[in-house]
Amino acid sequence: MHNDSLELIEELTLLEGISGYEGKVSSYVQKALEGIGTIEKDRIGNLVCTISGTNPEASTLLFAAHMDEIGFLVNDFTPEGFLRVQPVGGWNPATLSSAEVDILNRNGAPVRGVFGLISPHFLPKGKAPSLPALEDLFIDVGAASASEVHGLLGIDIGSRVVPAGRFSYREETGTLISKALDDRIGVAALIDLAFRLKEEPAAHTVYLAFTVQEEVGARGAQVLSHYVEADAAIIVEGAPADDIPGGAVRPQTSVGRGAHVRVFDPTHIGDPSLLSLIDTLHESGCTVIQKSVRKGGGTDAAHLALAGRGIPSVVVGVPVRYAHSHYGVCSIYDYDQLVNLLFAVCEYMG
Repeated sequence: MHNDSLELIEELTLLEGISGYEGKVSSYVQKALEGIGTIEKDRIGNLVCTISGTNPEASTLLFAAHMDEIGFLVNDFTPEGFLRVQPVGGWNPATLSSAEVDILNRNGAPVRGVFGLISPHFLPKGKAPSLPALEDLFIDVGAASASEVHGLLGIDIGSRVVPAGRFSYREETGTLISKALDDRIGVAALIDLAFRLKEEPAAHTVYLAFTVQEEVGARGAQVLSHYVEADAAIIVEGAPADDIPGGAVRPQTSVGRGAHVRVFDPTHIGDPSLLSLIDTLHESGCTVIQKSVRKGGGTDAAHLALAGRGIPSVVVGVPVRYAHSHYGVCSIYDYDQLVNLLFAVCEYMG
């Protein structure tokens, strides 16, 4: 399973697909799920793959992961040929200086650039370097003028900007590094779940939803909530890990210690019956989990839990260090435990 899953994760994470421009990811998902279920696409771009269960009387299960990643849009050029950008999704400016990016020009070709910031050599005497604000940063593509940016490189106002992607896996530790793990790791998990359901069909009808624009307010989930119907929903995320220096005194979401299960965040309270089922699956050895209560953040659950007359919902995922930056770190062990959890829910849900 590891080799196939690693290839799947690598291919998904290296695709470009910022919020509102998820087309490449959507096409990949549709191709990956050919022959497994019936796929429908709504007008905002959400995909829903329906996998019929063996028992028409059984309850229906919704699993959801978002396809978009955070990025930028070009919103201005300086006369000297530097780019100014508008963030799409939440960024920490402290992570951006000297980071490589690809700007998609009008032909869709990537133009490599780097985030720049004034050198300490040129700061006023006695002024120490400080954390930059986003408006202090710019992208250098090696152009000498705005006309070169536009005419020679084909970069326009509105051109998309994404982290320059590289994928690596360390077999000794089972850890991988890539961009867009939030939430391509969740997308990969749902595709792996679909493969397992093809081999071992569940009694329940399963809906696999791949949503758009989560990083800018869960807009795809808002649309989905107007027409989706299910008896329970599992939202699958690349969950921020807090097991780093300066993080929580007692981390609740650690890399390498199992699937993340969220009891609470400010936008959603996990359904007690689903949390109880997950506890039972953990205690029976089906999966390894780590539960958390979050003081911040939110997911598609904020809207999917409120669909129709309400859908009992819970958020699960793979712990990811350095979420909302150029690269994240996660564990293939946690990924396996997550897929085991999702499949076990399909098997044991009442």
